[in-house]
This record gives sequence, structure tokens and C-alpha cells, in this order.
Amino acid sequence: MPVQETDYRNHKAVFWEADGYDTYGEPKVGTATEINVRWDESKSESLDALGNVIALDVTVVVAQDIAVGSLMWLGEKADLPSPVTNLYQVKTFSKVPDVKGRQYYCTVGLMRYSNEMAGSA
Repeated sequence: MPVQETDYRNHKAVFWEADGYDTYGEPKVGTATEINVRWDESKSESLDALGNVIALDVTVVVAQDIAVGSLMWLGEKADLPSPVTNLYQVKTFSKVPDVKGRQYYCTVGLMRYSNEMAGSA
């Protein structure tokens, strides 16, 4: 039987790893990377790093650690529009081990990102 920690990631997403912030407070990000995910567009609430309640638009199951502040887009890298719109920003990251500590169930909580990202593909 497949394990939920590593299977059922049937969607493609492109993400840009967060690499600090610019002088305007906008996230600086690296190059685009395509990954397999499970994308769930149900709304939820969570606590951010400061303990504030935030509304999340999407929960995504991933297979790797993803930094808070990173950007994600649902779809394949080859289909990226220019400028990139419909972006989401990672607001939460959770990593829970299975009972034996061999596999990890990683999720990120996303909030709609209001800005466009020009020239990043």
C-alpha cells in the first residue's frame, strides 16, 4: 500500500526558493524549479511565525523542505506565462515524520501573492 508521505503527488508546480528580501520588502527568489506536488485549494487558517492567525488559500503536499517566503505557481515550467501571474507565497511549512521516522509528510500553506513576477522563468 502506498504511503501518504511520498505518494499521490500528481500535480506539477513551479517554485522559486526564497533568498531574502529586497529594499522594498519584496521576496528575492532563485531560479524556477518544477516539482511534483498535491495541490489542495481548500481554505484554512494557521498561525504564522509571529503567532498571528492567517488565512491560507492553498495547502500543498511536497517532498522537500521549502522556505517560508518562497513563491509557487500551479502548472508545468514549460507553461509559465510572461509575466508570471497567479502566484502564491509560502506562509507555513510543516514536516511530520511517520511512526518509524523514515518518511516525512511535508506540507506548505500558501497565500495568494498579489504582485506579478516579471522576467523569471
